[in-house]
Amino acid sequence: MRVDNVKPLGHSPLIEYPWASEIDRLLASAIGSNSAYRAFLFDAVVSLAYIDATAGLEKSVERCDSVTGSYNAHLGFINLCSPCYEKNIWQYQKAAKPESGALGKLSSEIILKFVEYFSPNFVSVLAIGGSDYADAVIQHSSGLKILAEVKSAPLMTYPLLINSKEASAVSHHQKVIMTSSQLRACDTALYLHDGKVIPLGKAGSENWPFKGFVDFVLDGVNASDMVQHLKVWMAARDTYKNKNRQDKFYYLTNACGSPPAEAKKKHGWPQKEVISDGKTSAGMDRTDDIKKGIYQTLKIGVKHKQNGEYRTAIISNLPAYRHGVEYVEPLVPMLWGFEEDLEELDGKQAIPRNKLRYAFDYIITLEEPLLRGLDI
Repeated sequence: MRVDNVKPLGHSPLIEYPWASEIDRLLASAIGSNSAYRAFLFDAVVSLAYIDATAGLEKSVERCDSVTGSYNAHLGFINLCSPCYEKNIWQYQKAAKPESGALGKLSSEIILKFVEYFSPNFVSVLAIGGSDYADAVIQHSSGLKILAEVKSAPLMTYPLLINSKEASAVSHHQKVIMTSSQLRACDTALYLHDGKVIPLGKAGSENWPFKGFVDFVLDGVNASDMVQHLKVWMAARDTYKNKNRQDKFYYLTNACGSPPAEAKKKHGWPQKEVISDGKTSAGMDRTDDIKKGIYQTLKIGVKHKQNGEYRTAIISNLPAYRHGVEYVEPLVPMLWGFEEDLEELDGKQAIPRNKLRYAFDYIITLEEPLLRGLDI
């Protein structure tokens, strides 16, 4: 199968979702095209998508007396109530989650939507649904076709705050008894940590929760708030990279593991529960994903070894910050070839350089990509 035949199998990222136009509006804006914001915005959009995709969302809402402003209830996507944590309380609250199949598809298509805006030289970016060897194909203005494996996951999943009349009937961190229609009547906000929120509007409003978020981000009045949100995200990224458990943001990042002993001794944290396990490692940092991703790029390379127009890539929101040195960097300069391409050169057998291929040509990420001179 030639690479040229792959394109009709693909579709534009997020085309199946009614809120895709909101993400286009965000990424086409000045802040969306600002590279400093890209990885942070990815986390925020994925968090909104989790909110949208979680069935029975109202069943995960708990009253919380630690939340800010006019809100009185909380639900999150890690097992820790972050407004309580920021008041030095280790409050366990079971994470809300979309179905695993929906979660993977959402994260993959969102990063591909971001990649559409990554480079003016990417003529098209298509998701390939149901393929057994590639997740996406990028057409580059040079004529190259980049077949890619996608491995993406947010650094932080931001929680939802709710203003609910029904919350007044229960105590702090008890379940709020409410119906889906009651939830749709509630005012909501995305909690960006450090007491900061982005209002999302009524849960039942048009293109909720995306439209309210994008409206806020694009309003110049909120520029200083956006700078602060970015600073918090960058601090979380740095503490994730360094596994700095002394930093206050460490336990708000994915893959942070279990809380410290004091959470169990002083705050009643359930003995066997973690905040977030290694399966939620940020970007392409999960070791299983790195192994699978590199295998897939090798498989793609084998399938299209005769076609000089193709290149291979791993696409993610973030590089493997924790596991890159051990699992990725040793393979960056690696070249492979086939026995059938061996030639006699000066009495020795060798494979000419033009018949050798990289394990992966590129790692296309929102921060610190590996592009090997690709013109973007």
